[in-house]
Amino acid sequence: MNRVFLSGKVEKAPRVAYTPKGRKIVTFPLWVAEGGFSVEVVSGGEALPGEGEHMPTGDVIVAGELITTRRRSRDILRVKASKILWMEE
Repeated sequence: MNRVFLSGKVEKAPRVAYTPKGRKIVTFPLWVAEGGFSVEVVSGGEALPGEGEHMPTGDVIVAGELITTRRRSRDILRVKASKILWMEE
């Protein structure tokens, strides 16, 4: 079973892209202070609040699975999010 739960801070505005079929894909770096590391989160648009290109930043809890992608002869670790809980300030 490949399941992870991370809590951290979205410090940069999420990037929005669309597949050729029009599906929204959102990526953002998640800073996990307790571990002292950053991981890229990839999600379909259905897990995100708001409309259009404006996406929130701040504290979140991410549930998903770890995936690796190859970029220029090195593996990149990402979290494919199935659920994102945006924390209220």
